[in-house]
Amino acid sequence: MIVQNNLQIGQMLIDAGIMTSEDLERGLKEQKKSGKFICTTLIEMGLLQEDTFLPILARKLNMPLVKIKTLDIKADVISKVPAKFATHYRLIPIALEGNAISLAVTDPLDIHTLDDLKLLLGFEIKPVLAGEKDILEAISRYYGVGADTLEQIVSEKSSGIDLAGSVEKTEDLESMAEDASIIKFVNQIMTQALAERASDIHIEPFENELRVRMRVDGILYDTPIPPTIKYFHQAIVSRVKIMANLNIAERRLPQDGRIKVRLQDSELDLRVSILPTSFGEAVHIRVLSSVFFLELEKLGFTDDDLNKIAQVIKKPHGIIFVTGPTGAGKSTTLYASLAKINSSSIKIITVEDPVEYQLRGIAQIQVLPKIGLTFATGLRSILRHDPDV
Repeated sequence: MIVQNNLQIGQMLIDAGIMTSEDLERGLKEQKKSGKFICTTLIEMGLLQEDTFLPILARKLNMPLVKIKTLDIKADVISKVPAKFATHYRLIPIALEGNAISLAVTDPLDIHTLDDLKLLLGFEIKPVLAGEKDILEAISRYYGVGADTLEQIVSEKSSGIDLAGSVEKTEDLESMAEDASIIKFVNQIMTQALAERASDIHIEPFENELRVRMRVDGILYDTPIPPTIKYFHQAIVSRVKIMANLNIAERRLPQDGRIKVRLQDSELDLRVSILPTSFGEAVHIRVLSSVFFLELEKLGFTDDDLNKIAQVIKKPHGIIFVTGPTGAGKSTTLYASLAKINSSSIKIITVEDPVEYQLRGIAQIQVLPKIGLTFATGLRSILRHDPDV
């Protein structure tokens, strides 16, 4: 059935003139390996654009094409489809009429899946077409980051743990923190931060809720998460502590640590700070990633300002101040400026806390106040190394 659907859709693309038979054959070979929807495979291979084929597919199938971002989906509609189904099948419910539910899907020809959903949900299924990216964003927006994981945690743990209470024993906390579902949820939060280019992650406990916020371009935004996450606050904090090699038994004092993790082929350097509050431990994670490193020309400066900066950073003497709120791009601007003037003909030395990006050809010093290596001592030592910058 899946093979037939892929061939049918592939033929539609060829008939529409946006795909050659040779490219389709390449895509089908790759699709057999991945098991993904043929159009998803073709997009990943760079052979197809979603905006191009969706209107054609909708027209050929005589099916509505929806832009989920323009819809206001009611909570009672969302509640009819569990997060694990929405995530697994990559769909989102958009309307409910009597005993029929409209589902936005990427592959409306997958009759086998639609029949399964009819049985699982107990509704007649009305499929409508939507882009995969729109659907995934809607799942995150309406269900919250890691909603499918939280459903699994609640299902697994509710029989053995009092969700209304707290976990006090260190061994119980450690056991929960090593649970595959907790690990997956923390990874999902970090993956979301990477996707949104967030500079900071805040996990904050309050009296009746746990809030997750991310700072993007200097502004803090709430990250949608399921309300049930509040029951697993301590396990999530313990998971972060384990990753940062901190003491999970200590919940009275602030702790600082560091995590190196690889997500989506990107290496993240995470600076972790744990702070005890009246409602439990708050977590702040500073996200340092080479993915966020940009060239000076790509930082959004006007041409006039860019020319002024280029002239200033090439002067042989002087000092440059870069100011702004947390996460506004101060370090990124300075790193991009150094990269702009970096060459084998000049000696560049920096004193930093922390060293956020490694720049080839530049001597970077990490401040270590505990052993006396401060900014002042670092600067004095730099002067004896013949620096240009």
